[in-house]
Amino acid sequence: MIRSHRLFPILLVLITGLLTVWLDTVSRWEPSKRELDPNKPEVVVDGVVATRYDPKGMLQEKMIASRMWQYPDRTESYFETPDLQSYKNGVLAYHAIGDSGRYNSKTRQALFDKKVTLIQPASATQPETRVVSSNMRIDTVRHIAQAATLTHFYHGKSSGSAVGFIYEQQTGQLQLLSNAKVTYEK
Repeated sequence: MIRSHRLFPILLVLITGLLTVWLDTVSRWEPSKRELDPNKPEVVVDGVVATRYDPKGMLQEKMIASRMWQYPDRTESYFETPDLQSYKNGVLAYHAIGDSGRYNSKTRQALFDKKVTLIQPASATQPETRVVSSNMRIDTVRHIAQAATLTHFYHGKSSGSAVGFIYEQQTGQLQLLSNAKVTYEK
């Protein structure tokens, strides 16, 4: 007959061996991978606020949208009512507001594809400038906004229109591409 003080080590070895076999089986288990439908969003988020900071820790960009979604294996995110804000030295340089748009995280370009307004806030020396177009592409690295469609602009009391424009934020210049009509008022 086995005494109880000899039974405990045997049970302990047996339990340890079973536990080792079970842990080995569990650690080798791979979950079944589910293929995602490329035509259905992988991620949908309501009430989005995304920020990017410069190397000094100052606010560089902010994207606010009522809804954002992204499809599997794509670098573009899609937005409803996006508001893309760009800052220079922590101060708002311009922002673009639209009905819809998308942002490519690889190229860092935003495309506002439905009714967009680009706003450069007023400064001590310049009035507010607004550029309104049906669509607009914004390069957030080079800080250039452009469109090839009919565009209306407002600069203080002055206004005008053109087919296409290029706005370079670094120089503050708005270049009108063709059929430009301007009404200048002081």
